[in-house]
Amino acid sequence: MDLKKVNKKSNSPSLTVNMDEAFLTQLVNCLPMGAMVVNTDAQILFANNQLSEILGYEDSELIGMNIDNLLPAQFKANHTHLMSQFFANPRKRLMGEGRELFASQKSGKQIPIEIGLNPIQGQQELVLATLVDISQRLRANNMFQRSIQAAPHGVLIVDQAGIIQAVNQSLCKSFGYSEIELLDKKMEMLLPQRYQGHHSALRHSFHREPSVRSMGVGRDLTALHKDGKEFPVEVGLSPFINTNDEDMVFVSLLDITERKQMETELRENNTSLKEFTYVASHDLRSPLRGISNLIEWIKEDLGTTTPEVEYNLTRIDDRIHKMETLIDNLLAYARAGKATLDTQVIDMHKLISNVTELLDLPAGMKLHKDVQLDTIVTAWTPLETVVRNLLSNAIKHHDSKEGTIEIRCVAENTLCHITVTDDGPGIPPEAYERIFSLFQTTSDDKSGSGIGLSISRRLAQAHGGRISVSSNEPQKGSTFHVWWPRFARKENL
Repeated sequence: MDLKKVNKKSNSPSLTVNMDEAFLTQLVNCLPMGAMVVNTDAQILFANNQLSEILGYEDSELIGMNIDNLLPAQFKANHTHLMSQFFANPRKRLMGEGRELFASQKSGKQIPIEIGLNPIQGQQELVLATLVDISQRLRANNMFQRSIQAAPHGVLIVDQAGIIQAVNQSLCKSFGYSEIELLDKKMEMLLPQRYQGHHSALRHSFHREPSVRSMGVGRDLTALHKDGKEFPVEVGLSPFINTNDEDMVFVSLLDITERKQMETELRENNTSLKEFTYVASHDLRSPLRGISNLIEWIKEDLGTTTPEVEYNLTRIDDRIHKMETLIDNLLAYARAGKATLDTQVIDMHKLISNVTELLDLPAGMKLHKDVQLDTIVTAWTPLETVVRNLLSNAIKHHDSKEGTIEIRCVAENTLCHITVTDDGPGIPPEAYERIFSLFQTTSDDKSGSGIGLSISRRLAQAHGGRISVSSNEPQKGSTFHVWWPRFARKENL
């Protein structure tokens, strides 16, 4: 739009400018927001292309229009008075700061806007008004607010001065405050007294080098409830710049009271488990060893004169040894829940060979090995224990003296996948989970303790792996699957 045409149509004096009017027109049309020049009579002398596009008018329709025609009805009555006030004391400022402003499009639709007022010095009193359609900004802000409210944990938005600008209901619930009680307050009100003094320095330090991180890494953090009680929290910090180009911090806060209680209970349970281990190792073993020794002495005293008594004593001694084995298995199960720290590079060919060489394999039983993965990094003993338990289980519970067992080892992304397949009686699907419980066996054979599979699953889980079983349909038998991390990770230790 040409400023010369504007001047001709408005019959008003030309603006006093020190540049070519065509260049000025082009310059204003390049602005990213709507712009118009208005005189003291509220007449639009110039409007750029962006304003026409925002309001839905043709360029020519805006020139000479009274600006009141662009206002919703509720703003028109007071607008003449507000314009008089502005021209009485013209200065660069935002219009209606702190209030919601709207403009009417040609279609009658109202849109939210921001207006900047810039007085123009010249032969007549004029103002350059810039107009920004903030519909998208408000939609984004509403989505942001909904996201905050939908968060399952506490969220607050804090400015550079530590003033709370927004909170969600989860945070209000955690602290016992209403939203009104928190907004525009210093965030230090949520901290115990002993932290408040130096928190300002920590906040300034964060704003000097803002980054997404956890707060107080390595320290136990506590927050202050409205009732004065402290509770443990985890805090995440995420800096961002809001729509007004202000530095803000998105603070996520999680009440970890229940987790701390569970950790305390776990420590107490572990302590009890250690005490149980001590009792099992000493108080349970000692009587059994004493009975076993007594039986040996009785055997020596009787000699071979009473074979029937000797037979019964031998049976008692066998049961004592089974009891000792059961105690050993229970202790192994208790220890299986904790990962082993001594990791190493393990040759899978060697590990599987070591296990198979020690197996009590019946003469008619065949064992096939298919090892396609050379090495993994983990602890030797736990993995060896799992492999030995699964192979021993396949042999022990086979329903024939002849059969085939296969152990296979392959890489699956970051996991080592080990399978032990047999052609035995198989396992019904309803027993797939039950057999991994304590004292459960895969058959009616009572020779096993029913602990081996439980230990294997606990060992796998403790080292970041898992174990399951499936049937070999349509053939007989079952396949046990073990997925074990190929590379030991800290969180698994």
